[in-house]
Amino acid sequence: MHTSSESHLLDRFPLFRSRSADEASALMGNVFSPHRLAMRGQTCDLQLRHNRVRLSQLGINVLTYGAEVEIDPGERGDFYMLLLPLQGQAITECTGRSATLDAGTMGVLHPRQLTRMNWSPDCEMVLLEVPRRVLEDVVGQAPHTEDGGLTLALPRATPSVAAWWQSVLDMTHSLHHFGDQWLAQPGMQQAMEGFLVAGLRMLFNEPERLPVATLPLSANSHRALSRAIDYIQAHASDRLTVADIANAACVSPRTLEAAFRRRYDQSPLAYVRGVQLDRVHDSLRKAHLTQRGVQVTDIAMENGFTHMGRFAGYYKKRFGNTPTQTLKGG
Repeated sequence: MHTSSESHLLDRFPLFRSRSADEASALMGNVFSPHRLAMRGQTCDLQLRHNRVRLSQLGINVLTYGAEVEIDPGERGDFYMLLLPLQGQAITECTGRSATLDAGTMGVLHPRQLTRMNWSPDCEMVLLEVPRRVLEDVVGQAPHTEDGGLTLALPRATPSVAAWWQSVLDMTHSLHHFGDQWLAQPGMQQAMEGFLVAGLRMLFNEPERLPVATLPLSANSHRALSRAIDYIQAHASDRLTVADIANAACVSPRTLEAAFRRRYDQSPLAYVRGVQLDRVHDSLRKAHLTQRGVQVTDIAMENGFTHMGRFAGYYKKRFGNTPTQTLKGG
């Protein structure tokens, strides 16, 4: 267990310190969501230490209480919290289920869910806060288990979990030592965030990596694909999720993913992005031919893009030039 004089990850980026349970509860509630904090066990010497680096949309936190505590955040805010214990353990309870988190087990706290946690005195974690829409845009739905329940824990022994977990730790250590240098570079926050977000698909969609040949495409799948394509064409400018498309196609998200990978060798959301990019490209070409004054950003946003940096990268990869070059006739 760390002592008060020892260094903790991201200590160069302190958010707050507290030795009062009431103050700690108020401070944590202001940052995340209002919650109750109660001391447990024989150790009552609270030493809350909360360090934080804020990227564009994600937050990387390192948190320890230095005492056994019970945390009752009630109904949490509209974001996921991915918990990577560095030491100690915590028990989390949600929807009538519980999981024990430790250095070999990662935790997942879901948005808008009643949650309770008990942290051991030596528990210290890296907490990655991810807005709900950011995670579900990538994954397609709330992470769930095979029996349909919410995913509360992921074993580090799973290769995809181990790879992503190590990447988060490596990035946190790099920010600890060189954060001032990294964060001073234009675009580095978005680049770091983009890497972490891209890894969420690997983290939560391990079954999707089955060989394409093992995923049969039945007559029902053909009909589902037809319904999905019709829905995508009608709603491509909306912020679609895999769950949205699957509901319209009358199949499960996993069945939809399998059908798209079998037929198009890509995910449903990648297909949606292709439709969006094609529409932007057509609009820019027409604007050039008619000499109509338009803004690339406006056209991109009309077709569902909100992150202009990622949009520009997707566009150039698909068409070989930039949106501005297309608008100028290139």
